[in-house]
Amino acid sequence: MNALIIAIYICVYLSMLLGGIPGLKVDRTGAALLGAIILLAGRCLTEQQALESIDVPTLALLFGMMVISAQLRLGGFYGRITNRIVNHNLSPSLLLASVIGFGGALSAFLTNDVVCLAVTPSLIQLCL
Repeated sequence: MNALIIAIYICVYLSMLLGGIPGLKVDRTGAALLGAIILLAGRCLTEQQALESIDVPTLALLFGMMVISAQLRLGGFYGRITNRIVNHNLSPSLLLASVIGFGGALSAFLTNDVVCLAVTPSLIQLCL
């Protein structure tokens, strides 16, 4: 039983590292769900244990932060910041400092995961 749990853990961890399961159209989320399903189907984990392992306050916090980030995106906040940075025609060093400052300011209000999701489209737009 322990060997099965360790094997599932290693497979899920590797798929997280690789961004999914090679050869299958399964991303990180799918790999995590597949691992949980295998643990439940293999009777390595009871349904009660699985439910107790879900940290609802953390999931609620992440969901709330993602809603705020989506509203900022839909309201054009990220686009305006990107346009301001582009219009200043900054040197690479100042551009890096601006991006760090923007990310740091967002980190004061949002979680790091949400900041990464928010800043990435702006950075891509800056680079294009």
